[in-house]
Amino acid sequence: MSAPAVETAAPAAATANSGDQQWQQELAVWQAAMAGNTPGDYKAYLAAYPNGKFAAMAKNRIAEAAPAVAPAPVEVSRPSEPPPPPPPGFTVGTPATEAVFLDRGTKREVQGRLTSIGYPTGGADGSFGERTRTAISRWQAVVGAPVTGYLSFDQLMRLRQDSAGVYEDWLNQQVAVRRHVPRGPVLEGRVKDNHDDAAAALALGLIGGALLGGAIAAGGGHGHGGPRFMPGHGPRRHP
Repeated sequence: MSAPAVETAAPAAATANSGDQQWQQELAVWQAAMAGNTPGDYKAYLAAYPNGKFAAMAKNRIAEAAPAVAPAPVEVSRPSEPPPPPPPGFTVGTPATEAVFLDRGTKREVQGRLTSIGYPTGGADGSFGERTRTAISRWQAVVGAPVTGYLSFDQLMRLRQDSAGVYEDWLNQQVAVRRHVPRGPVLEGRVKDNHDDAAAALALGLIGGALLGGAIAAGGGHGHGGPRFMPGHGPRRHP
């Protein structure tokens, strides 16, 4: 009966040794993970022993090594500001740009349009003087064009747009004013020049002198002592 007892005890000893070997292997893997002390090392341990004795510790080490998630930035509301105005879309006016499109008729139009919208030029004669240049500069400052006192073609288009309607009314007013201007007397026939006037004055002077002389001669016979004229004779004084 003693032999069976020996056979039973041998497998029990072998099982104990096998458990020790597994424990030793797990312990060696854990110690290697601790030596590396990286999330990858602890993940390798968990892959080999997901339910091992050090599984909880391995998960904690991995969580501790993970970077902290920064909180989302809080947006502070700021008062809205109007966007900056766009840069002027006008070409710079120069004497060269005006020479391309401004003839005398267009200059008169420009002067009339400026005057009609409140920028008087002192007349629409087709000649740009100081008042016209000042009016152009004032209008350019209002519409946001480069202030040079000289126009470009796109500025002329803008001026025509700004003065649409009122310029036509202004033209009609100028026509009405011309119709009611009184005219002077109309002279008919040939107008005498200065030589004709001088000759007429001289003739009148001679005629007047002759008449006056005749009157004096007629009164000389009454004792006034004046010169006396006799028919057929020159003037003669009495002794």
